[in-house]
Amino acid sequence: MKKIISFLLAAAVAVTSAAALAGCAGTEYPVEIANIQINKEPENIVVLDANAADIIAYMGYDGKIVGRSDQVDQQDLGAAPSVGASTNPDVKKIKDSDATVVFASDAIKESTVKSLEEDGIKVVQISFADTPKQLLTNYKTLGKILGGKTVGEKKGEDAYKHLIEELEHIQSTIPADPNTNAQPDTICYLYYEGNNLKIMTKNTYGEMLLEYTNCVNVAGQINDDSVDVQVLKNAQPKYIFYSDANALKAIKTDSVMSKLPAIKAGNVLQITDSEMKRQGGTAVQTVKRMVDFVYKGKASTPEQPVTSANQKATEAQQATKAENQQATQPATKAAAAQQATQPATKAAANQQATQPATTAQNAAANTSVAAQYKINLTGLSLKKEQKNGNVKIMQKRLYDLGYIDDAENVTGYYGEVSEKAVKDFQQANGISATGTADNATLVKLFEKTAKKAG
Repeated sequence: MKKIISFLLAAAVAVTSAAALAGCAGTEYPVEIANIQINKEPENIVVLDANAADIIAYMGYDGKIVGRSDQVDQQDLGAAPSVGASTNPDVKKIKDSDATVVFASDAIKESTVKSLEEDGIKVVQISFADTPKQLLTNYKTLGKILGGKTVGEKKGEDAYKHLIEELEHIQSTIPADPNTNAQPDTICYLYYEGNNLKIMTKNTYGEMLLEYTNCVNVAGQINDDSVDVQVLKNAQPKYIFYSDANALKAIKTDSVMSKLPAIKAGNVLQITDSEMKRQGGTAVQTVKRMVDFVYKGKASTPEQPVTSANQKATEAQQATKAENQQATQPATKAAAAQQATQPATKAAANQQATQPATTAQNAAANTSVAAQYKINLTGLSLKKEQKNGNVKIMQKRLYDLGYIDDAENVTGYYGEVSEKAVKDFQQANGISATGTADNATLVKLFEKTAKKAG
């Protein structure tokens, strides 16, 4: 019978006390979690699950990562070599990395787990935490595995507390409404799952993030995540967060949802599925983006996640960087207010409604030149300070269209020259000039009909 080394982190607390008795008194290892025994502190680990990577990095254990899946796309972790897809990684690469523990989701193939186990590599399958209690358990259990049953667990607990403190600090910056009788603003989060549009309901991690905005989630009392347009019509959400271009298209083409106040006022912001499902530093940046958008009219781009709750010097550097990024954001409060009060022309509305969706079908459509540039636009977004092959291809396209003057600036590094070129392109093509190459911008950039500079 196949033995799969796995566990549900949220149910691991009961086993932990028994593990402490099994180990030698006064030592950190061995650690036992469910049916896994870790005999000594792991020096090298491979992380296949993006959420686990987010938590591990936030705790300050990212220095142990010697390999990652393609889905672990956090900028801070890009130095670790890829071992392929999260569900079907390259087993040989993992074995060659000298990793002793692999963190994966429950979607990993059983044959992969068996092959790694035969080589003495522990495979820890991560459950997603929907409640604060489950999330605390995840932090403590991951801490135990990576740092020991006393020191590691304490580090995990401290990191969780720091996470909540950061989220509460962002919440504390929300300006008080001078009208004490005013009702809180209403919001919702709409996302695609399979081929169906869904809404973020109560008792979910995503709803926990929404609560930090001090707004009322219109689906906060609902268990069914299917979208009921009549509920939205009655609730009249003032702000809508959505997962991707497909979700936005579904909202704007629906006869009821297209008339919601948030849509009419342009109070919509993309928060990707990844941003809503990562429970480390990404969570801090996600809440900050939502709060900035609701209260400052600023559609800020995702920032660099905090990599360690225990390294204050790193946090200070990140904070400085965040302030610098915010200082260069083009959308001032006045501009945002003006934009919200100016009715869109029919042409602009039609153009926005026909923005290409982030799918492979659009990338491969007859109107796209993406295939000629050998770039896959599916779900792709690029931002300042990234350095990779996709950035270089984007720069080449901007150069071909005249937005980058000098071919020497086609380097693969997304710096100030690229940011300005993207802004100029966005402005010329009727897209909000943020300087960040989100998916809609990239799809438009590689269309045959993209406007040239000048």
